[in-house]
Amino acid sequence: MVDFRQNLVKLRKERQLTQMQLADLLDVQPRLISRWETGESKPQFDHVVQLADVLEVTLDQLIRGHNHDQPARFDIRNKRLEELCRRIDELGAEDQDVVCHLMDSVIRKEQVKAIADGTLPRR
Repeated sequence: MVDFRQNLVKLRKERQLTQMQLADLLDVQPRLISRWETGESKPQFDHVVQLADVLEVTLDQLIRGHNHDQPARFDIRNKRLEELCRRIDELGAEDQDVVCHLMDSVIRKEQVKAIADGTLPRR
């Protein structure tokens, strides 16, 4: 069985989030994230649900770890975006890195704007 705290650290780092950034997204104190990751305390259920949403995983994936039989999948509702993602997936690694950097920049800009406006949506 996967250790929750180790899985939380792994998922947070895979998404390139610091403890501070994750805390901001969850609207909790950063020391709370640290306590969860060290095993000093365990999150309440509502925080576990928020964590799963923010980290874009199922509750099962968050608590038990990834199911290696089935890779994590995210359904893209925007058909144009879905087609662009398919085409990007066929590009070379260097071009994919450029696209990922651009997308990450746009997302972070929106997150910073939402934090500054105090309108960061609750998940």
